[in-house]
Amino acid sequence: MQAAQHTIQRDGAALKVLLVDDEREICFLLHTMLERGGAQCRSAYSLAGAQEALATDQYDVVFLDINLPDGLGYSLIPTIRRMLPKARIIAISALDHEKDRAVERGADLFVSKPFNRSTILGALQRSGASN
Repeated sequence: MQAAQHTIQRDGAALKVLLVDDEREICFLLHTMLERGGAQCRSAYSLAGAQEALATDQYDVVFLDINLPDGLGYSLIPTIRRMLPKARIIAISALDHEKDRAVERGADLFVSKPFNRSTILGALQRSGASN
């Protein structure tokens, strides 16, 4: 079996990642990319689903879509920071103009859709989530 090209870890342990996006295809794509690198992923498709996931597990990284069916992803950032102070938050959106607002509201990074594997892996490294 061939080893993964890039192992997604922090301090030798697999990253635990929460994927929050109402587009199930985006969650599936991210899930597949990240698990191939050794990360453990859970998906949530709404703010309510994300809050449930945050209440039941710990995460190193949260990929957070801006526009969700039950509100804006920004509203979840203070909760993530309170519950997971060391977690990295990577905002994702198809709207490039959301970049500055995402960072102003507390996201560590912004990734524009569509994205590819190298964009996602690069974001993890730039955020300090993966080493």
